[in-house]
Amino acid sequence: MTLLLIACLALVPRPQEASLPRELKLDEARAQDPAQERPVDPFRPAKQERPFVDWDWLELTPGVGLAVFSPKFRADPAPCLSLRAHAPMPWLNPARDPIGEHFGLFAQAQFTTIDRNLSPTVEHRRGVASFISIGADYSFVRDGAWILLARAGLMYAYYGGVADLRSGFGPMVGATAGLQLSGKLALTYSPELLLGDSGSMVFLNTIGLLIQF
Repeated sequence: MTLLLIACLALVPRPQEASLPRELKLDEARAQDPAQERPVDPFRPAKQERPFVDWDWLELTPGVGLAVFSPKFRADPAPCLSLRAHAPMPWLNPARDPIGEHFGLFAQAQFTTIDRNLSPTVEHRRGVASFISIGADYSFVRDGAWILLARAGLMYAYYGGVADLRSGFGPMVGATAGLQLSGKLALTYSPELLLGDSGSMVFLNTIGLLIQF
């Protein structure tokens, strides 16, 4: 009988061991560690899941168009060729749209002929100008039907020894407007302004075919 009474008393929970409601437990845990139960934004993936540059969404845009030179070049408009590569930078996406395409990285090469209206006695009046650019862009619209983005970066102009033209670096700005033809192709128009020394400028207008990989 005595053993049965002892066993029953052992099964009765003591006041200090009684379980607390879940809310009181959380309050007690927060008091001991304020960092516990921090709110997590479900729309912001972990940094390691958002690469700085997403090469899986690489785009290439070959194009043809017209180069217009500022008066200081003393050169007529000429045809040009271009090739641009673009990849999004998900690491810079805002928290409200972590999987959207906003900021991007681009690199491009553009080529045009140049024929300066100089005296016939001047040598090397004609040649091929090359422009290599790298920078960042921002997409304002990418909705499956339309594309609209702006870009800015650093450009290196190489004039191939054409008389009185000095190769060097300069800023460039541009934009692209496009119409999506299919899931992988878009028709684009890209105006760009290349800025050189002493107010010299080259205005490039190209029509391209954007290829999405």
